[in-house]
Amino acid sequence: MNRAPLKGIVPVVVVPMTRGGEPDVEGIHRHIEFLISAGVGGMWALGSASEDINMSVKQRLKVARATAEAVRGRVPVVMGSGLTSIGDILDYAEQLSDLEFHGLHVLPYDLKMGDARLIHLIETLADKLPWPLWMYHNPKRGRPFTDDIIGRVKGHHNVGGIKIGGYNLTELTRTMMHKSADFDVVGAGGGQLYQMLSLGAEAHTTSEASVFPERFIEVIEAFKQGEFSKARELQFNIIRFSKSLPRNENGEYCAEEKYMLQLRGMCDEWVNPLYRTLTDAEKAKVREALLAHGHEWARD
Repeated sequence: MNRAPLKGIVPVVVVPMTRGGEPDVEGIHRHIEFLISAGVGGMWALGSASEDINMSVKQRLKVARATAEAVRGRVPVVMGSGLTSIGDILDYAEQLSDLEFHGLHVLPYDLKMGDARLIHLIETLADKLPWPLWMYHNPKRGRPFTDDIIGRVKGHHNVGGIKIGGYNLTELTRTMMHKSADFDVVGAGGGQLYQMLSLGAEAHTTSEASVFPERFIEVIEAFKQGEFSKARELQFNIIRFSKSLPRNENGEYCAEEKYMLQLRGMCDEWVNPLYRTLTDAEKAKVREALLAHGHEWARD
């Protein structure tokens, strides 16, 4: 199995959609070509910022195939399922088993699950999946992976790594201590790239990198060159921009990100039917924030 670590910025890939909320295959291809041309290190596909949990299985399969076809093996892809039961996840994986992925990521949604059952879930899936299993730790969305659980499962021959979300520095640090040649640990969140690089992460995921990957690549390059003050200020600028955006009740930032991608000519603004697109007033504020932070592509 592929044990090479992920490297660089790994966008949580936004899924372009049609007005009716169906995956836009042409938009997916155009967007992925843009990301690869920008120099991303990989793709975290069908994550929560991809609106995955609100798609049907048929739609997810369509996105997974379109993503693999667009990437063509040029960068690693960690694909998601968005499913909960062992049987459904394995059936989903079987339907995609002809494709090459770096791994399949799993976010357990049952918050009441005990440690032993979570370990059983991970080991059972890892025993049978055609690619390495990746765990996704996000305490806002699913059952957390404790330090003890990570220590118990990281040695499995088909567990590839973990994406560590959340904002607890002690938790992030302890998880990074599990990183090895056989078990990868990557960070998450647009505001935490610098911190995770400082802890030793070689790759970082964020949906904002779906829109402006160049800004995150700048942080990584400055950090690698030892220009830590520059990298830190670039990180602060990303945080300042994010704080300046208007937020709506979608929960996810898909509407904001789709609108920004529309400004970049990547796709239309449409989102999953559960969510709503931005109002004209919100769009004006987003454009104003983009221009204030030097994103010249937002000009008319």
